[in-house]
Amino acid sequence: MIRIATAFALVGFLTAADARAGWAPVPPGAGPPPRAATAGPRAAGQPEPLALPGATATVGCTLRAAKPRDGVTLEIAPGLPYARIAQLDSIEVTLPIGRDAPAAGVQAAVGNVRLKGLATSAGLAVYPARPFVVGEVVVPGPHTRLRWGEVAADRVAVEIELAKESRAELRDLKGPLRTARPCADLRLTTRGSFDSYDAFGGRGYDLAAGLKASSPVPVSAQPNGPALAKLVPSRKAALNEVTVIDEDEAGWSRIARPATGDLLVVGWVKQARLGKPPARETTMAAFGAGGLKPGAAGGATAAASAVYACAKEIPLVAEVGSLRRTVGGIGGGVHLRTAAADPEFVAVQFPDGAASAVTPLKGARLLVRRADVASCPGFAAP
Repeated sequence: MIRIATAFALVGFLTAADARAGWAPVPPGAGPPPRAATAGPRAAGQPEPLALPGATATVGCTLRAAKPRDGVTLEIAPGLPYARIAQLDSIEVTLPIGRDAPAAGVQAAVGNVRLKGLATSAGLAVYPARPFVVGEVVVPGPHTRLRWGEVAADRVAVEIELAKESRAELRDLKGPLRTARPCADLRLTTRGSFDSYDAFGGRGYDLAAGLKASSPVPVSAQPNGPALAKLVPSRKAALNEVTVIDEDEAGWSRIARPATGDLLVVGWVKQARLGKPPARETTMAAFGAGGLKPGAAGGATAAASAVYACAKEIPLVAEVGSLRRTVGGIGGGVHLRTAAADPEFVAVQFPDGAASAVTPLKGARLLVRRADVASCPGFAAP
């Protein structure tokens, strides 16, 4: 009897202790605590939404732009591109922290169509937002396309990949043109400008001179320093003009010379390699960015009877091979043209308007559920 009483007392003591640890008084009139929010159920047959890197990884950088000049290639999964958007109304890019250029998360708007996907450095253009030096002797201009790589907190590794024309003007680089920059130094558009000379304090003496047309001219980061690259004189005398920024008493001059790709090469050269400035031509060379070529429109204009529009937004699905994901939505009023896909889905294209900038890539399709478009005026089941 004594043992039983002792056991009940011990149980009561433990229960009370647990209750004290997890209990809190509820104010008078207060209801039960709210439940954690959960995602609403998907419609029957609707593929799961595409998860962007920001939901599963720590974001190092977020970049936004309105009406950027370059498009973007979206992927449904790493290595599986599904669409090219030639022109955008707006775009938001999240670069997750990681090595070896982790896939970026992209949310884009084109007219009344919303899409999301993954993007690689090859399919997503990044440009300088302000002047800075790369590789000690090169300044990328506002139209220089940068290849992004490793991402850290508020910092991104970027690299200049020289085009063939640039390599003919600048030879024997002693290393890759690579650096790490804060997120604020990068942008998704070439709209806007800055003076590349501000990267190293301005134009200094601002005197014109010319490269002597002989062998390539070594360029150093300091007077009498090791050569980091060589400037190749051009057969066209006008392209050999340089700007003298500074000089020293030991026979060295700091110069700047434009290069193809909106680049500015800056460094110290021997004064003996410089001569009088060449005669200037009446036309000036334009240095633009070697960006991605715009994709084709999403199909030829269809006959009026084949085009229809829905009044409300409907989910948009991307398919590559056997993989399907919900990647966005088609807003009310967007013109659609559909073709048969399977008993539950139809393939969709955008024949006109802003949305025609969205083009499915080879081996991919954009889909909508038959049930979502069956009641749309003008829809005829394929």
